[in-house]
Amino acid sequence: MARFLARFGWRPTRTTFVAGALIALGVVLTGVSWGFFFLVGLGMLGPGLLRELGWLKDQDEFQRQAARRAGYHAFLATGLLAFALMALLRTGEHGIKEPEPVVSLLLVVLWFTWVLSSLLAYWGPRRTARTILVTFGIFWLIFSAADSLHSLPMLFMQSLVAVPFFALAYVAGRWTRIAGVLLIASAAFFFYYFGLYEIFGSAPLAIGRGEVIVLFIGPLVASGVALLSGRGGNDDPGEREQGPSQ
Repeated sequence: MARFLARFGWRPTRTTFVAGALIALGVVLTGVSWGFFFLVGLGMLGPGLLRELGWLKDQDEFQRQAARRAGYHAFLATGLLAFALMALLRTGEHGIKEPEPVVSLLLVVLWFTWVLSSLLAYWGPRRTARTILVTFGIFWLIFSAADSLHSLPMLFMQSLVAVPFFALAYVAGRWTRIAGVLLIASAAFFFYYFGLYEIFGSAPLAIGRGEVIVLFIGPLVASGVALLSGRGGNDDPGEREQGPSQ
């Protein structure tokens, strides 16, 4: 796995691997009991908590500043979404019967914003785009496996959704502007093809539509915009190869 990720310019640390394993294990074990979902939280937030307590010292000053800046961005994005959802819920015309879709969407936006901001600050647009695409391609494979273990044909079909992530990660490393246009075009196509525009209808958070937009459309749009803007960060593949830790 480490050699595969290194081909995309990403050399994750041991902490990142452990955190990723906890996240993957938590997602897969939800098929047994949703109590295991707490492992996902430990994988995402555990390393940061350990660093703030001073028990884990695996980051330099630049990494700590990037992580804290990303945390502030995540606070802003999630806070704005929370106010928007509160306004929606108070109207009484939202079609939301349970709190779970709201909580799930807030957690997904929180994590995605933190990851995107920290990577952009640390690596810059090109390497960030490639890393995001590989990361979310792997995440989507795990999600597909957890959701389709009962049916091999369905598992195969859902796993194909991860192909654009890996293919475009390769293109992004060679033809930046072309990759940016392709990423945004792909996002628009999938947004329409999967009927995600229905989020603007009477049941905006039905069947996890918001989470799908963030975790599938979000990486494509964010990576495309980052590549086309071409601003900020360190895009030299010879520098800071390990990247920010989880």
